[in-house]
Amino acid sequence: MPIMHRLACLRDDVIFFIFLYQRYKYKVDYTRVNEFGQCERPTEEMLSEIEETQTEVAEANQTVTEVSGSNGVRKRRGAREKRD
Repeated sequence: MPIMHRLACLRDDVIFFIFLYQRYKYKVDYTRVNEFGQCERPTEEMLSEIEETQTEVAEANQTVTEVSGSNGVRKRRGAREKRD
């Protein structure tokens, strides 16, 4: 085998062992939120924040349906109909 090939293989082996050491040293943090806003194991604080936002959204949706009418559907006007 040529010397350069041996050095390249040694370099790859060293990088692989560095990778293994880093995986051993720095474990995965399952409570960390990813770029999509999802978490593997949410904490109690995260769960309480989610419940608060869901109740706020539900209250906001309830007030919108009360303002817009019983069924919440608006009738669309045509181009020739007069505005109020």
